[in-house]
Amino acid sequence: MTVLLVLVAYAGLAGVLPAAGRPWIALPLCLIALVAVGELALRAVAGPRPENGARLPAARIGFAGIAGLVTLPLVALALHAAGAPVRPAPLVAGGVVAATLLGAGVHVRERFTRSDPDQPVGTAGLPAQRGPDRSPRPGLAGTARTAAAVIVPALLAIVAGGFAVRAYLTAPRPAQPGYLSVALAGWATTIEHPVAVPARGLTVPVRVTSSGLATVTTVLRLRVGGQVLRSVPVTVAANTAQQTSVRIPALPADGCLRAVSISVGRMSTGFYARAAAGVPGRAAC
Repeated sequence: MTVLLVLVAYAGLAGVLPAAGRPWIALPLCLIALVAVGELALRAVAGPRPENGARLPAARIGFAGIAGLVTLPLVALALHAAGAPVRPAPLVAGGVVAATLLGAGVHVRERFTRSDPDQPVGTAGLPAQRGPDRSPRPGLAGTARTAAAVIVPALLAIVAGGFAVRAYLTAPRPAQPGYLSVALAGWATTIEHPVAVPARGLTVPVRVTSSGLATVTTVLRLRVGGQVLRSVPVTVAANTAQQTSVRIPALPADGCLRAVSISVGRMSTGFYARAAAGVPGRAAC
């Protein structure tokens, strides 16, 4: 039975990743794998199901499912401690390892703690004589109580969880703080190296975005090498993204790199530039 449970866990886990994006397939496979892993955990800790436990299959499946669910955060913690990403593939691999270790633990327990699982042992070390089974048989009322013990908590959990999710989704939230940002636009978004500024100058497109703020008038500044070359007022409308341009004048042809900074208010962006006709290294920069 232990080998069968391990194989069921393997089969369920093996089918989870290929079924990604199809929850109607992945969810049953995941549940089957978790129940199998949970049953292995129960057998490793508490031993195989006793004879009278066969009368409560629903409760046993419920305990196995809970034990299987507990393995998920434990596997995630182990992955985090090992520095591995907590993602579907590592989680599946961790589940396979957990099923293997639990199966080995069950095998060791069955081998070294029970000499004969089907034959009870008496106090003298000899097989005890079985008497007639006088234990009460469960009736309809007992079955109903068992079903209620499993179904009622599950329904309560679903209802409470549904109300909690709905309350979270509909609850009022504080307004997000507004922001004003400035970024390079157009061809300037592809700048990865110092820009060569020709003798006629260079026009750089800039995008200014406002979100959650009222219409504001601020100052747009152009700094080259720490020196302010341009400072003009600019009005930014509320919740808009508008594009403007800044013209960089010709730079000295000394081959030196200069930091170009374009700021709107307290936000800025920039890059490095040099004169297109400059010869690097000819002057002290």
